Amino acid sequence: MVVDIDDIQEVAVIGSGQMGRGIGAVAALAGYDVAINDIDESQLEEAREQIQWSYEKAAENDPDVTEADTEAAFDRISFTTDQEEAVATADFVTEAAVEQQSVKEDIFETLDEVAPEEAILSTNTSGLNITRLAEVTDRPDQVVGTHWFNPPMLMDLVEVIMTEYAPTEVGDTAEALIDSFGKTPIRCKMDIPSFIVNRLMRPYGEGAAWMVYRGEHSMREVDSAMKYKEGFPMGPFELADYTGGIQIRVEGEGDHLEDDRPMAYDTEVCPILHQLYEKGRYGRKAGAGYYDYSDQDEPDIPVDAGQGFDTLLVWAPIVNEAAKMVENDVASVEDIDTGARLGGNWPMGPLEKADEVGLETVLAKLTEVASRHEDTNKLAETLPCDLLVEKAKNGETFY
Repeated sequence: MVVDIDDIQEVAVIGSGQMGRGIGAVAALAGYDVAINDIDESQLEEAREQIQWSYEKAAENDPDVTEADTEAAFDRISFTTDQEEAVATADFVTEAAVEQQSVKEDIFETLDEVAPEEAILSTNTSGLNITRLAEVTDRPDQVVGTHWFNPPMLMDLVEVIMTEYAPTEVGDTAEALIDSFGKTPIRCKMDIPSFIVNRLMRPYGEGAAWMVYRGEHSMREVDSAMKYKEGFPMGPFELADYTGGIQIRVEGEGDHLEDDRPMAYDTEVCPILHQLYEKGRYGRKAGAGYYDYSDQDEPDIPVDAGQGFDTLLVWAPIVNEAAKMVENDVASVEDIDTGARLGGNWPMGPLEKADEVGLETVLAKLTEVASRHEDTNKLAETLPCDLLVEKAKNGETFY
């Protein structure tokens, strides 16, 4: 029998890196006994120190967290290099190892052998194939994805990703657990590449890249408009440099093109990303990406540089991607917009934006964007989806 939320008392986390230790710290602070496992003793020692530091900050800055709370939470955490020991009595296990499919599959094979048979196994991944992880176990119906955002102690959102094997009840238990942590869960009902939030991020960055590649607009023009006119934390080019998006997109391109999951990407990334990648311009950490950081920590983006830029050129493809997820029953309208606001710190969700400006306006702008891709393999991807066309035709809204 699979555990229910009322049965969960012990949580195990596999991997003590930034995400793993953060997840463990959140679970312990919520009152659960937590075992954090890593093969590297020095990594575990660093995890101890970082959790203590994060707890001190929480006690200082969060009026709802006291020093007594954090001391009790830390006492509930055990650290071990023995994976079997870590999961021996766990009710819910979260794997938070390196973001490599093969590594995670190996871990799940072992977890399936050593974790209690009623335990739910979850993976913290931003887009890897959860279905394949489920299939290496003898309990595929007890495997879900739980995509946390960095840093877990501060970010409120967690995506719960389902596969065709897991019943709704397992997802409900995962969501209830995350809710008990004080976090906000959203449901991705289908295992698709990039899930919800990162799926919205892709057209945000890629659409802008194509505009610059074709010489239609400058990077500063687009970044300034999205940051200062629309209220995004960063424009698409500044964000890509900050997250290492150029390297992630280029190196992950082959995996995406070979992905057999629903709604898999079947187009190549914009050529400008390849050009930058070949020059070693991966982003801030590399000293250069879209912008050059050799003599600056942040790019110089004038407030007024984007005053004349039509931000719907960026918004429209994002709205289309969100509408595709609704059309394919991947996620609800509310969860998509919640994901954008909490996971991306966006000023509003794309479907809220669509209702605000009007679906007919979005459709016209999207048609304009698609027409610019007539000579690329991005045309089909940028064409308006049926749901968006139907809603615009009938004068409907998403809310």
